[in-house]
Amino acid sequence: MRVETSIAHSPNTAQVLDRRRPERQRPSGDRTSVLGATTALESLCGKLVGASCRAERLPAREELDEVRRAAQKLARQAVSLRDAQRAVHEAVSAGLKGSVDGARGSNVVDSAVFMMRVLELLGNAVSSAYIDQCQLDSGSAGRRVTQLVELLTADDADARMVGERHGIDIAAAYDVVVVQFVGEVDSNALAAAETALTAHSAGSRPLTALNKHGGTVLVPCDAAGEVDDIVVRLSAKTGVDIVAATAKAAPGAMADAVAHCRELVELARSLGKEPRLYRTCDLALEYQLSRPGPGRSRLRSVIAPLATFPELLHTLRTFIANEANRRVSAKTLFVHPNTVDYRLKRVEHLTGVDPLSSAGLMSLHAALVVDCLARANGAGSALPASVAEAS
Repeated sequence: MRVETSIAHSPNTAQVLDRRRPERQRPSGDRTSVLGATTALESLCGKLVGASCRAERLPAREELDEVRRAAQKLARQAVSLRDAQRAVHEAVSAGLKGSVDGARGSNVVDSAVFMMRVLELLGNAVSSAYIDQCQLDSGSAGRRVTQLVELLTADDADARMVGERHGIDIAAAYDVVVVQFVGEVDSNALAAAETALTAHSAGSRPLTALNKHGGTVLVPCDAAGEVDDIVVRLSAKTGVDIVAATAKAAPGAMADAVAHCRELVELARSLGKEPRLYRTCDLALEYQLSRPGPGRSRLRSVIAPLATFPELLHTLRTFIANEANRRVSAKTLFVHPNTVDYRLKRVEHLTGVDPLSSAGLMSLHAALVVDCLARANGAGSALPASVAEAS
């Protein structure tokens, strides 16, 4: 807003303009309620004008942000921009009168020029707040939530201010859930799923930012026990399997949690884990083995002798997946339990590690994980990616 624009909105000029057009019906109520609603803005502007005059400086950015927030509140209450600007002019007019009382000559002009600059800054802050609110009102509620999630997960300092502007309460802490759909989801199913998540939440409503491939859901920590249920409901509504990971974080410290959850999701996908929600404790061994270090090469070399024996690799993986239960493993492989014993003895002979001991089985499990990660990352294929069903 330029100086002449600010003057055009002054009370006297507004009366002239009012004579040229019919008075519009105020949507915000009668004059008394309007004056009551704008009192806080006028008082705030009056304090800023007084502080600016005493310090002989223009309002700082953080002070103007306070004015914007107060104006946004008025805009949400349907108070007209004209009434909000009138409150600003009342505050500046009082400040101008006080600054020129007793002043003479050039001091009067200097004071008037300074106050016009203050008026311009305050008027611009109010106008920009109303413009922002108009844009929000014309946009979808879903877009507002998505924008807030993006700011929160990026640790953006403006997230709390945007939340206030949207009328969305920000929780003290969240369960950050990173979601990856196993297959694409059409927009209609996705919209229905997001609506269902917010409609059936027992605690504070989760914030969602999802697309056809996946995204992020922020579940307030006061909604205890809802995280697992949310992933199940989301999968049911979208009709696809979901690999997801979760970790707790507070606003301002969420970016690292999001990055960690994404890494867990990629880890689960790389290892061919079943679609479900994972926490760090579920993939602690696999996560640690995915870290760079000399131990990875050593572990992978343990099972290198099995590269040309796919039936032994398949039996070993099945034995580990069935928690070292030879009878269940035999049923899974459609062989006799003695056949499982024979193959495990051959694994021990070739690798020098006994899969029937707890320490040996742990080493072989770790070696298989490292090998799987290496192949998933394209770091060679010393071992076959798939094997034929054992006969």
